[in-house]
Amino acid sequence: MKRLLAACSAALLIACAHGKTPEFPAAAIEPADAAQVCVIRSNELFGWGLSVGVTLNDATIAHLRSGEHICFVVLPGLHRIGIRTSDASAALDRGRSYYFLIRVDDSLAGFEIERLDVGRGEEWLTKTRRLH
Repeated sequence: MKRLLAACSAALLIACAHGKTPEFPAAAIEPADAAQVCVIRSNELFGWGLSVGVTLNDATIAHLRSGEHICFVVLPGLHRIGIRTSDASAALDRGRSYYFLIRVDDSLAGFEIERLDVGRGEEWLTKTRRLH
């Protein structure tokens, strides 16, 4: 019983993790030489109490709650932006912005990530709050 309680407590702490991690990309890159990436989490009731880990090249860089977004810069090139259960590979160009949306789906994992065009990405940014 104690092990079960400890396991449940650990799972809840992981689910409630929030904010940037130590792997979050440093802002040392000159913005003019970089690509900007924004990852947005939709504001849906399902999964509202859970954080979703955002990954960059397999490293978890942040945890987003429902209705939050995070933006960061990376060097141009091929990168994988995603969540624990899926990711999207993208060739990122210098001086451009890229948008990815995390939303609830009906899979076993419960969430999916998709790339958005610039117009839809900018619209989603206005509907969510920035994670600091």
